[in-house]
Amino acid sequence: MQFAMYLVDNGVINCDEFFEAMKLQMKTRPQLGALAMETRKLSCRQVFSILRAQCDEPNTLFGELAMRLGYLSEQELSDLLAEQAVRVKPLIDILAENDILSPEACDFHYAEYRRCMREATHVQTVS
Repeated sequence: MQFAMYLVDNGVINCDEFFEAMKLQMKTRPQLGALAMETRKLSCRQVFSILRAQCDEPNTLFGELAMRLGYLSEQELSDLLAEQAVRVKPLIDILAENDILSPEACDFHYAEYRRCMREATHVQTVS
């Protein structure tokens, strides 16, 4: 997300392109229930039980319900969320694959972003 905000702040992409890229990236994130079944932390029956409960509480997150129902511990949920985050397609790939930026522009701007981050970190440690 920080890289995308850097791109917007520097006029490389506009806000509409930013939101489109974020939407596309979120679609690459596996659903928590499917991931829990894949990793054998939850059974299919448990996932459907959670989804049924979520119908009555649509504003409650899947993981919260899974913990409340006793299907997942806090550590198991944390592990699943970490795995979910790892499996999200990198933004740089989303930008290039959807012709928001060329692969070369992605590489150039990402290198610039990393350089700026290193400089900011260096300035903070010196101060």
